[in-house]
Amino acid sequence: MDKKKPVQLRPYTKTRYVYQKLRICKHCHNFTILWEDSCAFCKRQSLVPVMEFAEGMAKRSVQSDRLLFYIIGLSAVLLGQTFLQIAIAFACMLILLVWLWLIQRRMLDSETLHALDKLIRSHREQILDGLDLNKATASAAIKEDAQLGFEIVREIASLVRNDRIRLQQIVLLQSFSLRKDMDLELEPLLLDEFDPDLAAYIGEIAKIKRELINSKAIRYLLDHEADILRMEHGRQIMIDAAGAAVRKKKYIDTFPDFISRYADGLPRYRFLRLYQIVRRNPGLSWNGLRDRVSAIYNEHYRSDPDFQKWD
Repeated sequence: MDKKKPVQLRPYTKTRYVYQKLRICKHCHNFTILWEDSCAFCKRQSLVPVMEFAEGMAKRSVQSDRLLFYIIGLSAVLLGQTFLQIAIAFACMLILLVWLWLIQRRMLDSETLHALDKLIRSHREQILDGLDLNKATASAAIKEDAQLGFEIVREIASLVRNDRIRLQQIVLLQSFSLRKDMDLELEPLLLDEFDPDLAAYIGEIAKIKRELINSKAIRYLLDHEADILRMEHGRQIMIDAAGAAVRKKKYIDTFPDFISRYADGLPRYRFLRLYQIVRRNPGLSWNGLRDRVSAIYNEHYRSDPDFQKWD
């Protein structure tokens, strides 16, 4: 087996909406999802976030509306035939302008989103061209520097969601020495089909970041259990995942048969967690899991002081 590479991954910034990752060139209106300084198309340093660009579009639209009000208001003032008419027209113009300013200020966010939607719809081809160029950049980077390649693919994956991108991430992650302090993810990488690299990755996640093992991850393991058990360390992957699952009672409620099949392989501290949950719920049998836990306890842990007497 190849030795895994220790890496220090670039911090990953998560956004509320995926399109917030996009940046647009103010000069040529091409797009990128990467952190590059210069536009890959025109080579100018004129890249800005799409939200910032859309806000500028919204503000220009607002200014046009405001200019129209100025023209109408000044026309009313100029058409006044007496001082009173001029004063009333001028006062009305000021009141309407203040009212318009307040309304526009309140509606700027919604106008920005409207401008963004219009921008994305009208520049679909440029966005796709930009992402294609980003993918080519990733492919070239992977050959030279796996870490940089992964960081690029991870950015692309925030907008492009398909199994090819997921597999690239999984294979690259499996070449790294993973640590608990890394910003790792699991659910977005799950595939429909069996993949040994994904199964191995789930096994590692189960050991270093148990909180990422959720119902979807467990269902993936169960859907491909036979294939995983044929892997060299397949049973250990299932055991580690079961050990991560027992951190919450809801997973025991949902997957009692899965937990039962691998309970005898759990490390002592994970079995202790399972034992405590089972003992606190004497009215639940979990389809025989309770009896299974009782048998393992009697065989291996009856004299262990950390285990309370079985009721």
